[in-house]
Amino acid sequence: MLVDPSGDLEGGDELLAEIYREFRDGLPARLEAVRVALEALAEGYDSEAAESFYRTAHSLKGTAPAFGAHGLVAPATALADVGRRWFEQGELDAAEASAAFEELERLRIEVERYSAEAEGEAAG
Repeated sequence: MLVDPSGDLEGGDELLAEIYREFRDGLPARLEAVRVALEALAEGYDSEAAESFYRTAHSLKGTAPAFGAHGLVAPATALADVGRRWFEQGELDAAEASAAFEELERLRIEVERYSAEAEGEAAG
């Protein structure tokens, strides 16, 4: 990105659009990482899976608002909260795991909604 003599950013709109696209295009991989970690945890506690689950959900919770993906925040927060507890305690509760699968589905729906809206805005 270049700055012209007036101090305006040249190419700023394009760069910003690219950053939004990268966020949107990366959502399926993040969602898959959470799903894979949760499925591994459902088979039996694994500290690496617990850390991956927590960190991915926590990261999504933190970055989603910056990209206007407010619908992702509640399910990502619920997943990050339970993931942190599992990671810190070194175990998971079966009832919480069941609820986490429900939150994961909610997150998937919100990812699809956000992606569709973002693609619509880019096309329009």
